[in-house]
Amino acid sequence: MGFSGYTSRRFSKNSLAVAVTGAFLSTMGMSSGAFANQIEEVAVTAQKREQSVNDIGVSANAFSGEMMQNLGIDSAVDLGAHTPGLVTVNSTSGGTPVFAIRGIGLDDFSPNNSSGVGIYTDEVFASNPSFLGGQLFDIERVEVLKGPQGTLYGKNTTGGAINFISAKPSSEFEAFVDAGIGNYGAQELTGVVSGEISGEVLGRLSLNMSKADGWQEDPQTGREFGSVDRSAGRGQVSFPIADNGEALVKVYFSSDKSTPVSPQVSGLGDAFGDPSFDVLNSSDDASIVNVGDLKVARDESGHGASVNLSYGFETFDVISISAIDAYDREVVDNYGGSSAAILDLYQDNEISQWSQEFRVVSNGDGATTWVAGVNISEDTVKVRDVFDDSFFVTDSVASTFVLDPADVSVQGWDLLTAEYEQVTQSWGAYLHTETALGDSFNLIAGIRYSADDRTFDGISTNHDDIYSFNDTIAELNDSSSENAVTGKLGLDRQLHDDLLLYANVSNSYKAGAYYGAAILDDASWAYVEPEKVLSFEAGFKATMFDASLQLNGAVFSLDYTDRQSLVTIIVDDFSNYLEFPVADTTLVNVPESKTNGFELDLHWLPSDNLTVMAGVAYLDSEVTRAPTTADMRGIAADPSVNDNADGVSQLFVDALAAPLPAGASLSQAPEWSYNSLLAYDLPLADYNLRLQTSYTYSDEMTAQLADDNALSGPVHSWDAEASLSDADERWEVSGWIKNIEDSSAETYAFSSFAGRSYYRQAPTTFGVSVRYNIF
Repeated sequence: MGFSGYTSRRFSKNSLAVAVTGAFLSTMGMSSGAFANQIEEVAVTAQKREQSVNDIGVSANAFSGEMMQNLGIDSAVDLGAHTPGLVTVNSTSGGTPVFAIRGIGLDDFSPNNSSGVGIYTDEVFASNPSFLGGQLFDIERVEVLKGPQGTLYGKNTTGGAINFISAKPSSEFEAFVDAGIGNYGAQELTGVVSGEISGEVLGRLSLNMSKADGWQEDPQTGREFGSVDRSAGRGQVSFPIADNGEALVKVYFSSDKSTPVSPQVSGLGDAFGDPSFDVLNSSDDASIVNVGDLKVARDESGHGASVNLSYGFETFDVISISAIDAYDREVVDNYGGSSAAILDLYQDNEISQWSQEFRVVSNGDGATTWVAGVNISEDTVKVRDVFDDSFFVTDSVASTFVLDPADVSVQGWDLLTAEYEQVTQSWGAYLHTETALGDSFNLIAGIRYSADDRTFDGISTNHDDIYSFNDTIAELNDSSSENAVTGKLGLDRQLHDDLLLYANVSNSYKAGAYYGAAILDDASWAYVEPEKVLSFEAGFKATMFDASLQLNGAVFSLDYTDRQSLVTIIVDDFSNYLEFPVADTTLVNVPESKTNGFELDLHWLPSDNLTVMAGVAYLDSEVTRAPTTADMRGIAADPSVNDNADGVSQLFVDALAAPLPAGASLSQAPEWSYNSLLAYDLPLADYNLRLQTSYTYSDEMTAQLADDNALSGPVHSWDAEASLSDADERWEVSGWIKNIEDSSAETYAFSSFAGRSYYRQAPTTFGVSVRYNIF
């Protein structure tokens, strides 16, 4: 249990680890004859029927609740560290998790945009990743499916799907308490009780809270940032319906009153044209930040309910899933990373959704099995986001061009506001079939029809108290309607009981989107067309050495059309006013791009006591046809048009901030990522001692395109844990440490309105936890 880098890109450390592991096994005298233990299979419902994750022709990673506890996965970011090909970052300062699989995800963190990776909690699609907040506890399992999904799920997704499955009510009484403490004043408590309520009515109540002091400090004010104050709860009741049916009702809530971490900033002297501004740059120490008088805070809460009904007939099962969710967010964030109001962010968002899915699943013994379904959903996003860039209208920046310390504390003089409502209605119908062709071949075919209707009604303004104006930057009252037919065709071959080969081709689409951030220029607010992906994949799943070793691998190629990408631009009006280049962001369609890669996963039990896990992913992503000026609504594709601009003798024009040529790498697509784990269980009389260490690495990556400041990483972490439990598994005491090397790598970076802002890896954390089971 844990409370939620930098290395050479050469593989010397990895090679050394392999050599050390080999020597270690040799000294223990292990050979193939010693492989007596068998890997416990994780059952998944990735294809809407319960199967072993190693028996399906889909590239997937699955984590049981016990595996997550052993790996120390207690946040979405931890999940990405242990899944090759999955990147997880937090939008803004430590809030909502955003996922990317094989380089497909979400560049734009605006609350009205959705990811190319579908997020499901107990089979309910989350239209916004905020709905995942506070739900990653008391989990039965997590399934990560890679590649386009749509013929089995309520929503079409281009990158993949992540399914979070809560532990369900049990017929036998069970309960546990898990409590932990750590450095930075960390405290976490989870309590669960489950069992019979009355007769066949079963219930489960799960509660979680976590607190911690901040790991960052502003030395000028003594205030801390990055503190944790979260709580969540989940209640479930299941009961039978007639003779062959079941109902599961779930309600949940979450609350987050943490203090956001602060990014850091560099390059302000160069940006403002005088070295006096360098005093506003951040320290090299990741724990030292400059926030000033800004009242950084977070007040977020969510709640929802779902009803899952199922009824079995002779040859098929009928399933209905109904859900409603709501999430409110108020955040004040030092997004610019400086004590001056360069890019202070105020968010006031209301997000709600409802969804209904009907599914029919065959349960006969014929050669063909099938799943058919329809879904309908609606989500509403009400947004008021404000960027405070008051420092730009102070005398220091607008007239004298030399820093006056009195201007650093200015707030509220110049506000950029985005206020809008977006409503999205979606519906779809899908059919997925699997047909046995003889004893060893299996044909997979699926088709889906998707339709999305979206309305956007908003206004973006610039209010200035100094120059007494309240300008409308952009107004957008628009609607869009799209539909698409997508599908999948694949072939599995069970070469023998222990080797599965598979290959498939599939296509998918992500609906068009409106850029909804607070902006500096009317060129930024616009609609971008749907993105489309054509995927080719082949893989294998091999079980060896009497089921003591599982080796899975896949190669893939993804062709994108009109990829929705966040780009950094230099905006004309603001730059000409200040007489130096000022950056903003917007969404554009990249006409053509491509990603090729491979993944390997190893899970090995060389003996009854030793566990070895390892994974590696490689991505080769690039733009193959770059956007032109016409593709980007008149934004100049050649950034050199502003090379000699000074806002006086030569005016700035709207243009990309940096080159975006064919061959440029795509965002959120690290070239290499890998993870490894070594654990040893040592029986001690009536107890068991487990010693475990793990290492994760992710290569450098860019957060957005056309931005020389957006490259961050590599990130790595070396973690360890020791746990002692009794033979009856009634109690367990664990001690853990994360980021042993105290790495402070940059995890995410971007161009601020001025300078370069970047987030840093959290420092070493450690603690102890105690779990007591009652059964």
